[in-house]
Amino acid sequence: MHLIGLRTMSGEQMVRLLDAAGEYLGDHGEVTTPAERRELLTDKTLGLLFLEASTSTRVSFELAAQRLGAEVVLITPQDRTLPRGESAADTCRLLAAMGVDGFIVRHHDRQLPHVLVDRIQSPIINAGNGNGEHPTQGLVDALTLRRHFGLDGDLAGLNIVIMGDVVHSRVARSDAHAFSKLGADVLLAGPRMLLPTGDRSAKWPGRTTTSRKEALNWADAVVVLQMQENRIQGNLIDAHEYAMDWGIDSSIVERYLKEDAVIMHPGAVVRGVELSDPVVDSDRCLILEQVTNGVAMRQAVLAHYFG
Repeated sequence: MHLIGLRTMSGEQMVRLLDAAGEYLGDHGEVTTPAERRELLTDKTLGLLFLEASTSTRVSFELAAQRLGAEVVLITPQDRTLPRGESAADTCRLLAAMGVDGFIVRHHDRQLPHVLVDRIQSPIINAGNGNGEHPTQGLVDALTLRRHFGLDGDLAGLNIVIMGDVVHSRVARSDAHAFSKLGADVLLAGPRMLLPTGDRSAKWPGRTTTSRKEALNWADAVVVLQMQENRIQGNLIDAHEYAMDWGIDSSIVERYLKEDAVIMHPGAVVRGVELSDPVVDSDRCLILEQVTNGVAMRQAVLAHYFG
């Protein structure tokens, strides 16, 4: 079994994983691990191949694996165990030959998880593949909304906006598939150049808008996407103009958002461009809940795919 993306996962499968993740959260929303699961993966060694910079995702997978009793082998771009000329697929094959039982992989190459599935028998968990998908983040965001709005099953009845650099975002893809398959209505919002168009749009669930006002007026929840630094440094996006047209500060919240609407962000936030400091630190921003739920969700995923 592999977890490469949410495009091919059914809503029923997602609900089962969301239900399982709830078992790793305490009465007050804190991360926990049931006593009977703390040795679930004691006979497993998991390879974390994080060849693209990450903090939150990597640490949450490490913590999730450790809480279930697994040993972790971490490979990063700075790790000298990666010989010159050795591909990521070669590295995984070598580690598998050493007895590593499965891999959580983050890489800039969109095709790598699919290559690994073809070449390696061990389970593969995609932790982000270029501009492809980030399936566990999609599940984390669905779990966060389900818990916040007190929903037992799916997300039916919610209006969810995914806003920002949609077309280049793996989080946006996984979120859109997760939310739509769980019954929510999805709206993709952002500058025209950052939205899927033409043939690309057919692969995205949900409709699109280039109006921040329309999107925020309609939303029960807004997932604000990270603006990649290379688009700002490469002058593809003017940070000041983007903040003026698409950023969310306290005045925008007061003018456009419903009183009970919430804001999420996959991190790390470009403060002052995507969200202002007061908005990040406000009660309606669920970023810390997303981080907490990330460890619980990844425990559920590891237990399901490796346990």
